[in-house]
Amino acid sequence: MFTLFKENHVNAEIPDHSGITNSINVWRKGKVQDIKVHLDITHPFVGDLIVKLASPSGKEVVLHNREGGSSDNLQVTIEGDVLQEFIGEKAKGLWTLTCEDHATRDSGTLNTWGIDFVCDEMEEAYKREIFIPNNDADALLSTQECRFSGRVIAAEADVEIEHPLIGDLVVSLTSPSGTEVVLLNREGGSQNHVKRHFEGSQMDAFKGSETAGTWTLKVDNFHAADNGVLKHWKVKFRYEQVDNLKKVEGIGPKIEQLLNNAGIWSFSALAATSADAIKDILIAAGDRFKMHDPTSWPMQASMAAQGKWEELKEWQDVAVGGKM
Repeated sequence: MFTLFKENHVNAEIPDHSGITNSINVWRKGKVQDIKVHLDITHPFVGDLIVKLASPSGKEVVLHNREGGSSDNLQVTIEGDVLQEFIGEKAKGLWTLTCEDHATRDSGTLNTWGIDFVCDEMEEAYKREIFIPNNDADALLSTQECRFSGRVIAAEADVEIEHPLIGDLVVSLTSPSGTEVVLLNREGGSQNHVKRHFEGSQMDAFKGSETAGTWTLKVDNFHAADNGVLKHWKVKFRYEQVDNLKKVEGIGPKIEQLLNNAGIWSFSALAATSADAIKDILIAAGDRFKMHDPTSWPMQASMAAQGKWEELKEWQDVAVGGKM
């Protein structure tokens, strides 16, 4: 059994008498046992909206069907019977949200949406591994491969170990880029079993790290006589996509690095950042950057996030240096 949370920051307009789609790609194999969908939509008349979710197999469920009348904004977590059709579905693949506006005059914005999964494993994921005493060999190294690419927003880890003296162990986790975080440092004394969940500030060093690649759990055993068993471990993240922000007219490599340093890695994140906030980043970087005008950057980024490349190119062809 495993849990998985994926979220997209979209910040895209929902056109009148039309709609938009946005997809979350799930790489991990598993069968859905429970699912929750989180929606954050700004709209002055939610009774105009129909919102649907389709699984990778094509099965579709209506999440919102023009309920709510003249109420404004749809900020809700959907769970329970309405999502029953997805129980037993394979999690891996594209999950696609469709937002349709069936009236004129009032337009809205899909801000963010996300999915919480609880899934059964579809294949054996964890193996028992025997520790080698410290005087016989190096530390135990166990690896897991992450195939999706992004930047870590928040990281968590679970570790379960059996050992006669847990206090003899040092356990650390290393990201693909080489960032190492010590999870356990000879804690636990004479306990013979530890099952811990690690999150929050202890894992903050991984923020901004690339997700794709090999994550390595290292277990050092400082007792010369006792072996132990690594029963289970896993690492999971909230992450955001990494986009080429230089596609936005007015942004070059150095400004892209400034935005990355400020935590802005994706078109969606840039679209959700005000021009004033971007200007503050540029001013803080010094005189050579404060001359740039970011007024149009969120708008350009929004088009890029929605895949409106022809529309973006047409705009850029008549724009000068990203100014409106």
